[in-house]
Amino acid sequence: MQNFGGISRYFYELINYYQSDENIKWELPIIYSGNEYLRQLDQVKGKLQPKISTAASFNNFLWGAHFKGKKYLFDIKNRMVPDKATVQTEANKQASVEKLKKGDFDVFHPTFYDDYFLNYIGAKPYILTVYDLNNQIFPEFHMYDARDKNKKLLDAAARIISISESTKSDLINIFNVDEKKIIVTHLANSLQPASITVSDDFKKKIPAGFLLFVGNRDGYKNFLFFAQVVAALNDKGYNLNVVCTGPPFNKKELFFLNKLGAAKNFHQIFVNDNELTYLYKNAIAFVFPTMYEGFGIPALEAFSCGCPVLVSHNSSLPEVCGDAAVYFEPKHSASMAKAIASMMDDRALRQDHINRGFEQLKKFSWQATAAQTLDIYKQVVTPR
Repeated sequence: MQNFGGISRYFYELINYYQSDENIKWELPIIYSGNEYLRQLDQVKGKLQPKISTAASFNNFLWGAHFKGKKYLFDIKNRMVPDKATVQTEANKQASVEKLKKGDFDVFHPTFYDDYFLNYIGAKPYILTVYDLNNQIFPEFHMYDARDKNKKLLDAAARIISISESTKSDLINIFNVDEKKIIVTHLANSLQPASITVSDDFKKKIPAGFLLFVGNRDGYKNFLFFAQVVAALNDKGYNLNVVCTGPPFNKKELFFLNKLGAAKNFHQIFVNDNELTYLYKNAIAFVFPTMYEGFGIPALEAFSCGCPVLVSHNSSLPEVCGDAAVYFEPKHSASMAKAIASMMDDRALRQDHINRGFEQLKKFSWQATAAQTLDIYKQVVTPR
């Protein structure tokens, strides 16, 4: 489903470590993918067909129209004329189902929360990784997302991997999951700052004096509130730009930025890992105004590149960032503005947090993630 993203990185890094171990055999039974990380794996290169990214989504279906029954109409339309991305997703599921039916595996590790496999897995164990519970904490942002964590899926899992203590706590509080069943396994950083090159054309696209915003901007990511704070700082003479690496600005965002008089200060750009690394290395700071995160890989990416990190004081972020970040309240304008201004006005503070970031980064590695995950597999596997 993802071309880029934290879940994609997670599984790529696991497989990358396991493919060099002759005692571990893995299989990824899918046909279509646009995932940029998977294409780097020797066993997958040239075998995956490109995933079409023209799926009609509820968000752009009859955009701007709001009426009772819109979701029902959307579902009917997709049943009558499924979009190509939906067809490809179903083909991937079927490929997985065929593999599950054969039963020639020890453990199954689904990448997301679809429960299609429960009728086919039999007595084989599966490990479920839970990344966050934002669907339950912010249901207003996920009303039409059918892919949801559910009690049946959690109860049937042999073990549950939680990517943070924060998510573990949410699992216990919201779903009453047995604490003994949950194993916290942190994620890590994949960027290699010492070995990057980017084109001069790319460098020319990047404005001077910019803050960096990475990833999706909708809902609980709190982007529009952050935009208000930046606009207010610019009204005070700061002249800040913001570079966003997520999807193109949608109509709502463009309307809001124009309303603020700040559209010229916000720039959207697609990037590969080298270009993302360049942005981290040259940004005034990486700003993470999110209202909730299951882990927060971008914070570690920023640390690795010597980029100061400004984050909301909530969910897993204190667990991941420790004393290396500057914290603010995500819905408090003065708190966020003060954090941003501190990176502009205090060079000593900026350097101190860069140094702290390098130290904090040492606590996380994909090697440790892979080793701990392998140990969890071994816990549930019955010897053949």
